[in-house]
Amino acid sequence: QPAVSNALKRLRLSFKDDLFVRTRQGLVPTERALELHALIGPALNLVQRSFERELFDPLTSDRVINISMNTTMETLFLADFIKPLRQAAPQLRFRFFPDHLPEIPARLKDGRLNYAVEYIPLPEDKFDSVVLSTDKLTVICAKTHPTLKEKISLQQYQSMPHVSVSPRAYSDPGDSSRELTPVERILGANLPRRNVAMHVGSVLSIPSIVAATDLIATVGLTVAKPWIDRGEVIQISAPFKTDEYAMNLYWHKSRSRDPAHVWLKQHFQTYATNI
Repeated sequence: QPAVSNALKRLRLSFKDDLFVRTRQGLVPTERALELHALIGPALNLVQRSFERELFDPLTSDRVINISMNTTMETLFLADFIKPLRQAAPQLRFRFFPDHLPEIPARLKDGRLNYAVEYIPLPEDKFDSVVLSTDKLTVICAKTHPTLKEKISLQQYQSMPHVSVSPRAYSDPGDSSRELTPVERILGANLPRRNVAMHVGSVLSIPSIVAATDLIATVGLTVAKPWIDRGEVIQISAPFKTDEYAMNLYWHKSRSRDPAHVWLKQHFQTYATNI
């Protein structure tokens, strides 16, 4: 305790700031302390990673693995993804974050994120990846929809009411942060104008809404398939091109020789093979 107090005093003198103030809830960092953390934190992560690379034992390591992914992957695949890891490395700790975090490439580079599951490609000269799954966008409507059955014209697609995930801020490689829906990110300029009558927080709620209303939607087939198989919604031929896209697990090339990453990569590849 005295050593920590003395170190804090030296830091306060050096930065001419209290850095921490005492409240009923305990010590709280000042604005200056938060600024310093944002500046110094990435460098400390790099130093920590350099020590961690020396030795990795999956049975005893308690490292924290930070991964960003979307709600579909988290809900539909995460249990199968994490089960063998929990068995082989019971002390590892995992933190999962949404895929619309700001500056995901920068977070991968400085260590704030170890991995990111992305359907938008990251630069191959800076990042390596393994394909976890593939998907394809499809248009769906209720089985009992009053006008649609198997096909939809471009005019109908643009005029009929849609349900869509709410736009969220993304920072794609080479672009400034902007608010887009996942479908807009995937199709870009190839997505026709939509008449969006309802925005929701999660794509997983969309099939049930479509099944109960006259709303139509454009979603990944992985999300829609259980509802299609039960006969509650039907898949309609889209009036635009919908190519298959990959869900890739990315990591920064600087991690390539990290023993923990080498071990985890084998698990990721095994998972991708068996999915």
